[in-house]
Amino acid sequence: MNRLDYFQFNEYPEYTKHKYIALFFGAFLIYLGLKTISATFLGSLPLFYLGYIALLSFHLLRTKICRYNGYFIYPNKFIKFFRAREIEVDINDFDSVATMHKK
Repeated sequence: MNRLDYFQFNEYPEYTKHKYIALFFGAFLIYLGLKTISATFLGSLPLFYLGYIALLSFHLLRTKICRYNGYFIYPNKFIKFFRAREIEVDINDFDSVATMHKK
């Protein structure tokens, strides 16, 4: 993990509840989108988008690692929420200095 591009964040009181809700809604919305795509393609796009947000949120909550710049069409409010719980890391330790020069 390049510590200049990514940050780690701490758990918060509703962490496990949010993680499982994101997994459930992500799977449910993708399933619902697949069922409605045959009826209307444009009607299924919002379901796929919300499913993408939920599943990416689940992944971020599971790994507790997030990018500083955010992700493709992912709400910045969520990144700011995770950033408020960021773990402070000394970037001058050996691992960070070794990854700074890799491109």
